[in-house]
Amino acid sequence: MAEQARAMMRLPEPEIGTAPAPDKVRFVNLPSWMWIDEADWKPVSATASVSAGSVTVTATPERVVWDTGDGHEVVCEVARTVFSPEVYREEGSPDCGHTYTTLPPGGAGAEVDLVADWEWEVSWAASDGRGGGLAPLTTSSSVSVPVSEIHSVVTDIR
Repeated sequence: MAEQARAMMRLPEPEIGTAPAPDKVRFVNLPSWMWIDEADWKPVSATASVSAGSVTVTATPERVVWDTGDGHEVVCEVARTVFSPEVYREEGSPDCGHTYTTLPPGGAGAEVDLVADWEWEVSWAASDGRGGGLAPLTTSSSVSVPVSEIHSVVTDIR
């Protein structure tokens, strides 16, 4: 019955939050923020019942593994901080973020895939008091984000 309840469970795909927004350019050597909405960071349950009892399966968010599209991975174990100008002024760099250090293979403005793999710990509990763990589950989302760079010229001004 636990597997039946697990099969009925519908876990949300991660709704990717980023700053800059996904359609805005990230610049080399400037931090980008990444997060999952804290309102979505909650357990999800499903119950299967028969005349002799029931089994409830619960999936609990464990972490998000971000593939930043440039060969790096960032692991965040909570929803993380949504970008706002106020938080940026107080905190500076993001608590879950990434700084691109090189341009993508396509050059300035080329896009990379930012992938969020949301890992869920899964357990079951039967109405007779038994319970245990099940294989973890993962949901994924991705967005394409452009990466570019800013060039500057330093002149001697007197």
